[in-house]
Amino acid sequence: MRQSAYNIGALKEISSAYEWQTLTPSLARLDSLPKHPDMSAKRGEYIPDSRKPEVEKVGEAESTSDKLALCIHGPAGIGKTTLAGHLSDEFRSAGRLAAAIFLGAFSTETMGPETIFKMIAHETGNIHPQAIPKIVKAMDQCHGTSRENHLQKHILEPLKSLHHRQPLIIIIDAMDEWGDHLTFLKSLALFNPERSVVKFILTDRLNPCASQFPGIDSLSIQTFALGPISREVIKTYFEKYLRTVSWRAASPADVEKLTELSGGLPVWAATATVIALLSHPFNESPPHEILSEIVGNRRQVGGSDGLGQLYCNALKRLFPTSDAQKHFRRFMGAIIVLQESLSLSDFSMLTGIPSHLIKNILSALSALQTRSPPSGSETTIHPATITFHLSFIEYVQAAGTETSFAISAFESHSSLGLSCLEQLSSLPPPSPHHDPRLRAMQDYAVRYSP
Repeated sequence: MRQSAYNIGALKEISSAYEWQTLTPSLARLDSLPKHPDMSAKRGEYIPDSRKPEVEKVGEAESTSDKLALCIHGPAGIGKTTLAGHLSDEFRSAGRLAAAIFLGAFSTETMGPETIFKMIAHETGNIHPQAIPKIVKAMDQCHGTSRENHLQKHILEPLKSLHHRQPLIIIIDAMDEWGDHLTFLKSLALFNPERSVVKFILTDRLNPCASQFPGIDSLSIQTFALGPISREVIKTYFEKYLRTVSWRAASPADVEKLTELSGGLPVWAATATVIALLSHPFNESPPHEILSEIVGNRRQVGGSDGLGQLYCNALKRLFPTSDAQKHFRRFMGAIIVLQESLSLSDFSMLTGIPSHLIKNILSALSALQTRSPPSGSETTIHPATITFHLSFIEYVQAAGTETSFAISAFESHSSLGLSCLEQLSSLPPPSPHHDPRLRAMQDYAVRYSP
């Protein structure tokens, strides 16, 4: 589980050097930096030893390579985020993790490199409180300065102050889900001479070297292609979770067929299992019939086509009528373009979708969620990237998607933008007699209106 609290043991070690009355304001300053969301409910389950060969290769590359960065790349659904989470735990246990940032866990559309640098600094301060004085000093010195200065002051100097015998590791997952990732990658070249202090592990769908990104030649980087997980691991996963299918347990033949169909993609296995276990409240078909339908699909995954077929069949079951499909498109389109979380009532008012329909749609879509919403936010509507795998978000926007479930991000942006403009037009004029505070929905409209 992700630890969000400060490292108490390290705090005790430095309490003699820094009086608590001096340290406490520094902790408050650190806490004002951008924070990484709580990941405890969102991390995919790492099946023990499922990536043992890959973990060993990453460890070997980190210890023997003279490269600054290692980029683990592979298609959507291959398990990059789950592996990154496991590596984060491993390096944390070894005392070598500086920070772990999971860019797919929150909306990054409005975040530039500076914000991510500060988020890394906040994570570093949480894990290594000895670095807090240098981080607070950076906060005082870096406003309005260059990216290079932010990197130097917020990340490099705090890590140097720790005098660690081995380079500390910064893990950044889902680089391709961040619009400014190319700028960030080019900025990392500043650290090329500092490989004894820090190294980076990145994940991306594309191989940055093969893609020939501008400026990538200046970065000291090696790449590692992540392949599917083994048949044995996928089979064990199905055997474990399909024991709970109601009315009829999955047969060995079912498990073998599902293992074959998955193509070694963890996201396919997880989605198929959840559909079989959770679909029955929303359909007349019992889980074992849904499982039989999935098994009856004779197309092996082998890429995005198999995932698309799985998503299409699931959506047809979850939203069987034209009206239900219309409501799905309207809701899904809205959360795809939503910039930040809103309460259910504010989201309903902004989109014009009745609250009871939103609850029904959320209930149905829970069968396709591979990421749990933050704890305590059951009545909150989140941007799609918070709860759905990127492969599903891309599927509903793809050119070849069945019309019943196809979503135009442009149309969704236009619709939500018009709603924001309507909210702006309804705001009262400034007056000393009116409370100047805005409701959450009005605040959203002010900040994100086109």
